[in-house]
Amino acid sequence: MKKLKQTATFFIKITVSLVLLVYLFSTTDMRALALRVRGGDTLLLTLAIGLYAVVIAVSTWRWRVLLRAQGYPAPLRHLSASYLVATFFNNFLPSNIGGDLVRVRDGKQLTGSTTSSLAVVAIDRVLGFGALYILAALAYLVGGPAVRRLAGAHAVILLLGLSFSILAYIFFRPGTARKLMAVSRLSRIRWAQDRFETVQSAVHVYREQIGSVWLAFLGSLALQTVLVVYYYAVAHALRIDLPLDACFLMVPLCNLIQAVPISFNGWGLREGVFVVYFGQLGLTQESALAFSILGAGLIVLLSLSGAVVWTTRRACADPEVAND
Repeated sequence: MKKLKQTATFFIKITVSLVLLVYLFSTTDMRALALRVRGGDTLLLTLAIGLYAVVIAVSTWRWRVLLRAQGYPAPLRHLSASYLVATFFNNFLPSNIGGDLVRVRDGKQLTGSTTSSLAVVAIDRVLGFGALYILAALAYLVGGPAVRRLAGAHAVILLLGLSFSILAYIFFRPGTARKLMAVSRLSRIRWAQDRFETVQSAVHVYREQIGSVWLAFLGSLALQTVLVVYYYAVAHALRIDLPLDACFLMVPLCNLIQAVPISFNGWGLREGVFVVYFGQLGLTQESALAFSILGAGLIVLLSLSGAVVWTTRRACADPEVAND
């Protein structure tokens, strides 16, 4: 039954992505789209690739900071290989958390506990989303009227602001999560209570090592900023006159929206959001599609390096393959 449900979910996501993409392409000047992509500036695209490499490097470093704050040894080579594999799975599995499962599994080798590894990865995720929110909120506040009028920006920023405020309250007020466990009666379930205590221990350490948490958060702000500049470089490589302040609002908002698991890794949903935002800025639909597909496509191609790492690790782990 569980497998049937997973299969049905997979096909629903694929269908949503295909329907959205078919509609967008059918209403776009494909000749203009092809000309824009073929006329891209190679130098700026090379710069964009370099910027994305920085994103991967900073992401790996942030994970290491969070692991070391918990007292676990974190060899950078091991974490780098794991993060590349995770990036590959994020882009090629029908799930927005496939890569996180890889990191949890590899992190268990360092922490000795799946729950502890999951707690570290969860904090890592929360800090990443928090940085996206801060960038979007700042861009919304300092941007011009055209930027603040982007569809849904006001509502998304208010809703996420409330969500992160609740998370921050739970983190900084010891005992709040325990009260929620008691009210929900989950504390009566031994399995849930045991894992809750493990997560609470990790959170307690982070409260004690708050400097490491802030350092990791600053790393999150840096890498999300670089990611925005990556997309800005892609836009100008395609000769799209996209304002920087709009880019700092659009990219984080789109990344937050596409995290909603209703499509295959955001395909179709991401393109639709950019089409709406580009239209509000007076830019064409073909430029929005070229921007989104090339920006995301480059990331997918670069993530193939993770497949090479994964294959190598499997070969080393399997004596028969290694000796073949």
